[in-house]
Amino acid sequence: MAGVFGLKSKNYRNSLRSGWGLLSTMRDSEIQVGTTECSACKIQMEQGTSKPTLHPLKLLALAYNIMPELEEQLRGAARDLIVS
Repeated sequence: MAGVFGLKSKNYRNSLRSGWGLLSTMRDSEIQVGTTECSACKIQMEQGTSKPTLHPLKLLALAYNIMPELEEQLRGAARDLIVS
């Protein structure tokens, strides 16, 4: 997405082309969550897929059980996807 570059209407299509490989990979049923530190990329990843996207530090905190509430948020997002 290249940050704000991809949010501009004249660049949006090019930013989608640039991220097409990532979006295609994220659509794999074995992928449960995406990760990025860029808020603009997060927006585009969540628009282009049905998967939640977390900041890498939140994913690390979840792995070390520092933020156990994230696990419930991810389960909730998965339930929403199944119901939709």
